[in-house]
Amino acid sequence: MKILFIISNLANGGAERVISTLCDEFSKMGDTCEILYFEQNSGYYEYKATLTHLPLYEKYEKGGILNKLSKFWHKLSKFWRINKAIKKSNSNAVISMLDQTNINVLISSFFAPKSVIISEHTDERELKSRFWRAMRRLLYPRAKALVVLNESEKNYYNFSKNAKVIYNPLNADFLSPRIPANKENIVLCVGRLESVKNYEFYLKSLALISPDLRKNWRFIIAGDGSQKERLLALNNELKIGAEFIGHAKNTKELYAKASILALPSKSECLPNVLIESIGFYCARISTPTAGASELITHAKDGIIASELEFAKALEQLMSDERLRASLAKNALRRLADFEPAKIAFKYKELILS
Repeated sequence: MKILFIISNLANGGAERVISTLCDEFSKMGDTCEILYFEQNSGYYEYKATLTHLPLYEKYEKGGILNKLSKFWHKLSKFWRINKAIKKSNSNAVISMLDQTNINVLISSFFAPKSVIISEHTDERELKSRFWRAMRRLLYPRAKALVVLNESEKNYYNFSKNAKVIYNPLNADFLSPRIPANKENIVLCVGRLESVKNYEFYLKSLALISPDLRKNWRFIIAGDGSQKERLLALNNELKIGAEFIGHAKNTKELYAKASILALPSKSECLPNVLIESIGFYCARISTPTAGASELITHAKDGIIASELEFAKALEQLMSDERLRASLAKNALRRLADFEPAKIAFKYKELILS
């Protein structure tokens, strides 16, 4: 069987990591994969697949009737070009990733005899444009199946037939539990320094924690983004002493040292950090996003706290080593849910259904 994945950009995102892992697992099953992408390949992940670049978003100089006509024709012809690429791949199934790409693929494959499975990896509210939201509602029911990451998203997409919750596969490096001997008093955050990650709220929450307790802990934030300067200024203003270390290439080392993994996000679909940190015995605390509710049973294998309760809950977690150990131990039971072979098999079942 040949499977065609379609995605706009091969960068370092979660969808790209999922494709890389699935291609690896499908190859073990004897299947072949091709990846059709429209923008750039950063080379961040390795893919056991044929990579096909279809440049749909070339830049044009401003002004000039010919440039405007060329740009218009290029946009209009993209559906025909995607359709042609799908047919040329001669694949048995198409798996499209992320909202606008899904819409483009569904339009392009309107008359193509292909089984198109679409996959969503972000909170449905992240798509702001009314036009694109309307197109999503109109076209998603045409897909053979829709893969989402949590039950909340499945309920939202009740207008789309055959919506299935399939988790992201976890990289094999994170599947074997490790009992770190060198746990430190570190509260770790991993994520982009953008508004959706809610770090401004997080820093203000830290300021509410007892200074006597806070001075015995380090607060490490791994990530880069457009809010960096603003957050650094707030960190200094509040005298938190949080450490902004930028993008971390090896998060495993951070998980191994940290006692607590904190996720203060406004919205999350299925946050990788709440999954990856399990095998490193990190006690997890998160705001009540759809993804956190999917991954944490409150007070059993993690803590879910509203913005009003977050500082108090984090303070309790920092003060109680026994509670941290209990939450971390109970969370280990979830690791099996993210085994790559199990996730690939669920996709295969969907393809063959």
